[in-house]
Formats: sequence, structure tokens, C-alpha cells
Amino acid sequence: MKQPCKDCPFTKCVKYTLSPEKAADILNGITHDKAFHCHNTVDYSDSLKGRITSDSKLCFGAVLFLENTVRGGCLSNVMFRFGLMQKEFNIDDLRQDESVYQSFEEFLKGVSY
Repeated sequence: MKQPCKDCPFTKCVKYTLSPEKAADILNGITHDKAFHCHNTVDYSDSLKGRITSDSKLCFGAVLFLENTVRGGCLSNVMFRFGLMQKEFNIDDLRQDESVYQSFEEFLKGVSY
């Protein structure tokens, strides 16, 4: 994984409509050691909430968002550090990415209705 998927909610060009509570919940999770998986790898066959499977991958957009916004970047999150150790992504592939939201406020404004 070297870039966010084409419809990643962490990229500015994708228009998502999340409740402000859901958007804040996502940010709270990724800043408190919770994994955030790519929606394209989550099983939504049984519910809208989705189910993480052995095939689910971490969201590269969330990885880049943390790199852009949080001191310590993605390494500040235990689950993303684990993903790095499991080679889900490579630290050399991380970079400042202008297509990904650059602040919490920008993310909340961009995805909330």
C-alpha cells in the first residue's frame, strides 16, 4: 500500500457525509491507539457497521493523515506501528501528502454534514 484508495475519506477530493459524531469518533480512535481499516477491505455483507476480517487492511489515508497532523505521525498509534511491523505499509512510502486533510478541523469540516 503506497497511496490512499480512490475514495478514501481522508482525501480532500472525496466528498463523504459523516455525522459530526462519527467523524469525531474516527479521529478519537486513531489518536488513541485504535486501528482504522480501509473501508474497501471491511466486510459490510451483514451490517452497515462492517466487520473486520483477516483480509482487512489499515487505511493508508489515515496513516498519512496522522503523519500530516500528529506529533510522532503514524508511529503515535500502536495499531499502526503493528501494521508497520506486519509490513502493511513501508515507512519510506510515507510523505507529506497535500491530497490528505492537513488538520483535524479540515477533516471535520470536509466530511461532516
